[in-house]
Amino acid sequence: MDPVEPSRSRWLSPWDFCPLLVGVVFAGLLPTLLQGVPDPIPTHFDTHGHANGWTSRAAFPWVAFGLPAVVWTLLLLTGRAFVGSDQDPEGRKCEAMAPLRGLVTAGLLCLMGAMLLIPRFGSQALWSTLALFLGLVALGIYLMIRKMKRSIPDLDPGQHYRWGLFYVNPEDPSIWVPKLFGLGWTLNFAHGMSWVFLALLLLVPAIIIGLAASR
Repeated sequence: MDPVEPSRSRWLSPWDFCPLLVGVVFAGLLPTLLQGVPDPIPTHFDTHGHANGWTSRAAFPWVAFGLPAVVWTLLLLTGRAFVGSDQDPEGRKCEAMAPLRGLVTAGLLCLMGAMLLIPRFGSQALWSTLALFLGLVALGIYLMIRKMKRSIPDLDPGQHYRWGLFYVNPEDPSIWVPKLFGLGWTLNFAHGMSWVFLALLLLVPAIIIGLAASR
């Protein structure tokens, strides 16, 4: 049996410098942004834009930089975990996820900064930054899919994928199938049980949002 060569895929990408740059700028502006901000700082809001959660000024930098760092690390390790497996034997999918990883983390840093702008500009600053964050996520997904199509020549969405994302095949008995784009598994939406799983997955965040809105 021929020896299996270790994956040569890179751990980091130029996209990983995007959140690093945003983080450096944010750190430089942080002392100025903190001036005049109340202590504790409002960091959680209900659906009406009213503060219902606060963080002390001393703890805020740890939250502002720690949360994006944890998300970036989880996205990186999740991608690396599949390198060498059947889903990503050469690490190409992991490398293609770099734009999404970088843009999501950069967007989270922007959201952290928006918390400090709310006392000056109101909740509009938060909603504007949230729209920016969602736009960066959408851009990251688009760039990831485009890079996968270019770097994996034999990647064919096939007739059972809708927009290359949603798997619908009534002849396939599997409920969970490997993702075409990205890593992990997705549901076969041709089966009713898949919709039950989806409802259960959405139930927990829906309850959390409902409880937060009722506070």
